[in-house]
Amino acid sequence: MIFIAIRNLKLRRRESIYFLVFTGIVIMLSISVAFENTAKETGNILLGTIGTSLGYILRPILLYVFILLATLYNNKSHKYHILWTIPIYINIVVYILPFFFNNEVLSKLVFYYQLNGDGTASFMRGGFLNFTSHAVCTVYAGLVTYISIFQFHGKHKRDGMVLLLCVIIIFVTVATEMASGRNNLLNIVCEICAMMNYIFIISINNSRDSLTHLYDRKTYNEDIARYKNQINGIIQFDMNGLKYLNDNFGHEEGDKALHDIAEIFEKSHNEKNMNVYRLSGDEFLILMINGKESDLLDTVKSIKKELSATKYSAAVGYYYISNDSNISFEEAMKEAENLMYLDKENYYKSTGIKRRKI
Repeated sequence: MIFIAIRNLKLRRRESIYFLVFTGIVIMLSISVAFENTAKETGNILLGTIGTSLGYILRPILLYVFILLATLYNNKSHKYHILWTIPIYINIVVYILPFFFNNEVLSKLVFYYQLNGDGTASFMRGGFLNFTSHAVCTVYAGLVTYISIFQFHGKHKRDGMVLLLCVIIIFVTVATEMASGRNNLLNIVCEICAMMNYIFIISINNSRDSLTHLYDRKTYNEDIARYKNQINGIIQFDMNGLKYLNDNFGHEEGDKALHDIAEIFEKSHNEKNMNVYRLSGDEFLILMINGKESDLLDTVKSIKKELSATKYSAAVGYYYISNDSNISFEEAMKEAENLMYLDKENYYKSTGIKRRKI
């Protein structure tokens, strides 16, 4: 898996870096376990304290990196990443306390090592603060649960199933550790979960457009076949002036424009009941599944507002299929398309730009 991640560094940089960092932390956790075992055999209290504290500190960080990996393409979650680090800082402070050897109260508040008569040492749990790491890990596991169920790519629940499975496994592992007193189960389980998620991320990239990371036409066709009778909202987009950008500033500038516009679509749509697709060059589409008309209108309004703050423009057409409507999906698509082209014509008339050239 490390070899695959290194090989994918150029193509899928962020997810590969997160996975490599994750693996590095697991290796450090393994070293911390080795420190603990050596300390128990040799009676080295300092080495044992270092190993145990390091393990307790790294575990929540491990799950936090897992969250970063899980929310890699969920733009709405990015603004909360710094907030989610607060439990990590609290956890670090708690597990520094055992190093205050000169203060018997502080040093034994969390955990401590006790020398035995035969020269070995035993790990002793102190107060309830010893379970701080477990509590933080549970919070992070709950956070991943929320992401997997409610936020992860809308109606594509298959994208969240691997996360949900990982969360269940992690919850069971944390409970097992607390009941049995073992400290190394979570390390192994988290690495397995990270590998599962990384493999899944690589696999779902096959259903996404490489430039914008929106769903591609193949996924669009699959979703039409799967959700056709449940689709009740359509929003179509066509970028204005892409050819002009390509011809005058190069295709790199055009690609940047498409990427920036796609980020607006991804950020502005309702993830619970909408999916965003890039059908071809500058053609984008949002499908709403069992949603409300207000959801559709709010999304259109949000996208127009975000676009107005950029140097880019896109023609928009949308259509809502009400419950008492006899209109078919194909007819609704045509209506949205006609409104989109009307919006495009109005854009060129209002700006005085001739279509497809300055």
